[in-house]
Amino acid sequence: MKNHKLQAFCLLVNFKKLSPVAKELGITAPTVSFHIRSIEEEYGVRLFRTNAGGYRLTEAGEGFYHYARQILQLQKDMNRFFENLIVGNNGSIRLGASGLPAHIFMPDIIHQVSTAYPDIRISLEVKTAPEIEAKLALQELDFGLIMETKQENPSLLYETIGEDSLVLALSPNHELASKKDISKSDVLKNKILLHTSSSSTNHFIEKWMDPFLPSFYTIELDSVSTIKKMLTYGKTLAFLSPFFIEEELKSGILVKKDLNDDTLTRKIQLVYPKSRLDNKVDQFVKNAIYNLAGEIKAIK
Repeated sequence: MKNHKLQAFCLLVNFKKLSPVAKELGITAPTVSFHIRSIEEEYGVRLFRTNAGGYRLTEAGEGFYHYARQILQLQKDMNRFFENLIVGNNGSIRLGASGLPAHIFMPDIIHQVSTAYPDIRISLEVKTAPEIEAKLALQELDFGLIMETKQENPSLLYETIGEDSLVLALSPNHELASKKDISKSDVLKNKILLHTSSSSTNHFIEKWMDPFLPSFYTIELDSVSTIKKMLTYGKTLAFLSPFFIEEELKSGILVKKDLNDDTLTRKIQLVYPKSRLDNKVDQFVKNAIYNLAGEIKAIK
């Protein structure tokens, strides 16, 4: 199937009307309609239903859209590969990271790549680990650094490059701050601050708590800085990576407690599409990540 048909289809999913698709592609609305009918006739299914709101996907259309996006993205990736190959050090690299890896890895990695390849275009998206995995699966990102989600996508490759153990973070004024040995039951008597519900850390901690605690003993916040500020009031607890609270620990604003629980240790993973063909920039990025991971492990 020709790519211009797939482009027309995907644009119609987004615009929901023929005229903006036609304008985007520089063709007529009847031609867009012809492309859609051509696909439907080829597969013997209806891809859209129409109503006052425009074109809406059928169940078959949803499935077709899933694969059409990947085909178009693969075409873009192939074009990018040869463009980068022809022009040498020019090109682009699209990185993604969840919260902690973005904090401890990405500034250094981006600095190294931009120094070695000053003409390359670099982009970074910081989202939750499941969101980064989804973008990698659609090949909308080249490499991702995430905290493990334990729900590995079969179209992606996962490499463990390190680990991080969550600690209990609290104010020195909290009633548990002076307690030497803190048990799970001690923790579960308190309000616990969680990061946004779609984050891997949230699922990780909720699994650790379940089935001991109903949800009203937790507060979800969309910002680590907000969590740290809330902790200073001395009424709540949070599980955070020590990397996130280094400054607060040095200044004495917060203290940490290690619960010596192996289930609070998580993998840090480098993730990328199985279909990806490495070029020299890709290999440089991987080596930079491996080397930095080794340095961090040595420091810890």
